[in-house]
Amino acid sequence: MGSIWEGGMAQVTFDFSGTTTVVTGGASGIGLAIAETIVRSGGDVVISASRNPSKTESALDRLRAAGPRSRVLSLACEVGREESVADFFAEAGRSARDVRYVVHSAAISPNTEFFEQTQKEWDTVLNANLTGSFLVLKYAAMMMRDNPVVDEWKGRIVLVTSSNGVNAYDPVSAHYDASKAGANLLMRNAAQPLASMRICVNALAPGWIQTALNDTLPDDVRATESAKIWMGRWGTPQEMGQCVAHLLTLPYLVGQVLMPDGGYR
Repeated sequence: MGSIWEGGMAQVTFDFSGTTTVVTGGASGIGLAIAETIVRSGGDVVISASRNPSKTESALDRLRAAGPRSRVLSLACEVGREESVADFFAEAGRSARDVRYVVHSAAISPNTEFFEQTQKEWDTVLNANLTGSFLVLKYAAMMMRDNPVVDEWKGRIVLVTSSNGVNAYDPVSAHYDASKAGANLLMRNAAQPLASMRICVNALAPGWIQTALNDTLPDDVRATESAKIWMGRWGTPQEMGQCVAHLLTLPYLVGQVLMPDGGYR
């Protein structure tokens, strides 16, 4: 078992040894923190490769340092293309041992004022974030169908969505918010039939998190939104890793959207 908290924070441990977790978007941001949580807890990981090879290599180096006994590999995956997603999970199933967990964290979030958003940008965001969620959920579940039942489940899937998909409040991300709202409802829609197959699905809907994805947020929007957080700070990717680890291990939680937002109103 490995601790997933550092720097004086409370110690929480999980045990993912002997299993593999697939993490899309695992080369950076929240996805990388989730993958790091897994390897620190003894598990193997497969991440989807970034389009930037140096970013992928940097992520692999970081994961191997965090979990020297864990097997870590990256595979190409374009989440908005069905053929690519199908190939990704087929290769993950061949290359990794006991793929029991899948976390879909890959997403894009351009900041564009509503009337400046083009249909091309809208389609790009919806394809990456919503169609991508559908394809990952579909092929992850197909891969898990033949797994043996362990702790009541054949496998567990977490979609990383956003609190924007629950409480839309960002004036520059109508397309992103719509895609994440759709992903939350996709998860709820799929949870019941997949549960009958012993595949558990939940979603994590983070609030404002300190990631490069949010670095382009206009300063005035950042200041306004930060003032609404009860805890007085943004969350960290490592805290989201802890939340996902809980979602992957709680046996009676299914079809739920967990929203860690530090208290946002």
